[in-house]
Amino acid sequence: MIELEKKFLISKSEYDNILAEFGTDKPIVTQVNYYFDAKNLSMNEEGITCRIRLKNGVYKGTMKKHILNSNISMESDIKVRNGIYDNEFIDMGLQLYGELVTERCILLKNSNCEVVLDKNVDLGVIKMAEDAEVLDAA
Repeated sequence: MIELEKKFLISKSEYDNILAEFGTDKPIVTQVNYYFDAKNLSMNEEGITCRIRLKNGVYKGTMKKHILNSNISMESDIKVRNGIYDNEFIDMGLQLYGELVTERCILLKNSNCEVVLDKNVDLGVIKMAEDAEVLDAA
């Protein structure tokens, strides 16, 4: 599968405003992404992301090859037999390097497009842009 993805880092106030405006009637689903790489982090250096996602009690393995200087990636499924410790990434000699917890609200989804609002927690830190300071124009 070919994926075109564009991400924007927004502030907490922007997140809250978007959620209040477009997401009040939509569920927020928590997912955990587990990331794998070689000891020398060579997969990441080559633009390859190796991930197992746990969502709704189901594990799904994905390998993404990112095309440099673009928002496009080629994605392929990776076999997960029994969670993060029994899968094809482990078979390839890769190691678990970290996890990212995402609270996701799907704002729009149709056959051509999906717009999501994510709150990511990485090692206990919520990843958001700093709130812009509003200056008095007077």
